[in-house]
Amino acid sequence: MASLLRPHRPEFARPGANPTLESIEYVRAILRESEEPVSRYDILRILASWSHSMTRQSLNAAIKFLAADGSVAEGSKGLIWVPQASPELVAVILKGRRL
Repeated sequence: MASLLRPHRPEFARPGANPTLESIEYVRAILRESEEPVSRYDILRILASWSHSMTRQSLNAAIKFLAADGSVAEGSKGLIWVPQASPELVAVILKGRRL
């Protein structure tokens, strides 16, 4: 019971880097709709064209939040959206032959 009285320590929130849910949804939409990797600079530029500004720190926090569950991957050319695998595909991967 005593552990319930202690406040939870946020995993993603940082001073000066607390994106709103709206901002996270905008970043998610940009990544989902993009057909190629997108740089952080491009995300900030697209957000500005949508009249929604965001600091780089908040963008990094939003990306870290989305990447925590495997929705976003970062490569040498930028960030990409990783679609969730269907249950059938996951079952085949887990049941398939190992080399």
